[in-house]
Amino acid sequence: MNMSAKSVRVLLFLAAAAVAAPSIAEESTLKEGARDVGRAVGTAAREVGDGAKKVGKAVGEAAKEVGQAAKEGAKEAKRAMKPKE
Repeated sequence: MNMSAKSVRVLLFLAAAAVAAPSIAEESTLKEGARDVGRAVGTAAREVGDGAKKVGKAVGEAAKEVGQAAKEGAKEAKRAMKPKE
């Protein structure tokens, strides 16, 4: 997953929301416009959070695999160092 592309998409969405906010206020009440913009920002933040969660999980899984490989390597090294009887 390309986080930079997702970040750019979120920034563009927020910029569009900021530009649209004045026209929303003209068409409806300021309170309704603020609610709509708040929902848009919340949705964007949730998408970014979900993406970060997936990236964090992938990093954790990779670290777990590296740790397991290091553990196995240490076991092999210990066996190789053990004097043969």
